[in-house]
Amino acid sequence: MSVKTEKDDLYKETISTFDVKLDRRLKLSELKDQVERLQMNKDNPVPAAKLRIPKIVKNIFTGNEFPYTDSFAGLPDLEVTEWEELDGDD
Repeated sequence: MSVKTEKDDLYKETISTFDVKLDRRLKLSELKDQVERLQMNKDNPVPAAKLRIPKIVKNIFTGNEFPYTDSFAGLPDLEVTEWEELDGDD
């Protein structure tokens, strides 16, 4: 026989409303605070971050600059000198 608590009700409500599982080990006040923050984020969503893609890279030893291509990814001798910003909401 299990007894339903306010934590259980809050847990089930949060899953159905926000599709987020809360940590039941926290205090009820902490859980309520998390639910309030979830509601605030739902009402005022954070704008999508702009995606930054390297446009120009420079060889740190020679100083030569090149237009960036995917083949340069991960090369430690190259430094990005110019970025291209794209909207993240496409």
